Amino acid sequence: MFIQANLNKAGFVCDHASTYEKAQKLIAANDYFVGLSSMVLDGVEYGMGINLLLDHRIPAIAVTASLDDHVLDTLSKKNIVDYVLKKSDQTDYIARIVNRVYRNRGLKVLIVDDSSAVRDWISQILIRQGLTVLRAADGHEACKVFYQNNDIKLVLTDYAMPEMDGLRLTAQLRSIKSMDELGIIVLSSDTKSRTAPLFLKQGANDYIQKKASVEEILCRVNSNLEILELLEDSRNRANKDFLTGVWNRRYFFEYGVPLYEQSQLGGPEFSVGMLDIDHFKKINDNYGHDAGDEVLKKFSELLVGYVGEGGVVCRFGGEEFAILLDEVEADELVGFLEDFRALTEGFSVKFKDQIINFTVSIGATANMDSSLTAMVSRADEKLYEVKRSGRNKVLCDW
Repeated sequence: MFIQANLNKAGFVCDHASTYEKAQKLIAANDYFVGLSSMVLDGVEYGMGINLLLDHRIPAIAVTASLDDHVLDTLSKKNIVDYVLKKSDQTDYIARIVNRVYRNRGLKVLIVDDSSAVRDWISQILIRQGLTVLRAADGHEACKVFYQNNDIKLVLTDYAMPEMDGLRLTAQLRSIKSMDELGIIVLSSDTKSRTAPLFLKQGANDYIQKKASVEEILCRVNSNLEILELLEDSRNRANKDFLTGVWNRRYFFEYGVPLYEQSQLGGPEFSVGMLDIDHFKKINDNYGHDAGDEVLKKFSELLVGYVGEGGVVCRFGGEEFAILLDEVEADELVGFLEDFRALTEGFSVKFKDQIINFTVSIGATANMDSSLTAMVSRADEKLYEVKRSGRNKVLCDW
């Protein structure tokens, strides 16, 4: 029961079955992302609890009182996530591995090897960790898969492959994504002392010999994924607004300046909009600052949902927001923003049994001007023109 208590403390909702029959009933009635089972259950053969989980395609973690040769041999033949000792000092590790399986859901990993047997072997190891596995037979095929799946988080690649080897693939992928965005692990049978440093200098995050144990491969994979997540969390803290969760002013320019430079070299043009919630001070004065915060959060959700994949939403400060639209044509800009203005006018926020209505003023430009900063200034001028002329309008500068 100490395992359940610790997992509950870590934020997971857990069911407990004291018998094999109760476990069957719970599994039939629920959808579990992971299961832990003791190797010994009363009334059934050794390891049947694990088999029950695997039969229902539930990632399984074995809980055992000992790790003698017999136990390890039995566990090695089962497609489990991991095994843990039934000891109170293992609770932190148990919570960590459960959290890893939870966070693996939807994460994409690319396996690159010219041997189908190796691809299958590694894929089976990672699939039972809850990861989504993609495969490629060489570097060229891997690049095609990567371009079609830009959300791949980790690549495991062989060194010696036809067409494009692992070293060239590493260099190609690293030119697209940095080490804090994409993990690259080289899995090779090459034993030359210079091979590992060669890959690491080219941008690989890790290097593993193919003769490594399944446990070592899993530990390295999990470690690299955890590092990537820590880096992403740190990046989000630096680039996202704490209250609303949308991007901040810093990220707007970090993302937008390269996009602007690409447009100057013949790339697609884009537009910039500046939005301001009308009479926001009155909302704070009439309903309180907590209500004002709620309005900012709900407005952010409305704006992000409306813009979708067509652009980037940022909070510049206070009640002012900026959007960078790269999928809206210049001649459609006014209509696009006018529809959002009308959407906001009909929107309301409920706070402590009170209904808060508000409107938004919008200034925008599709004029690429001399810099992104200049575009923001143009849009800002139009925004202030709207505010001087009565608010709740859209004005654009061409």
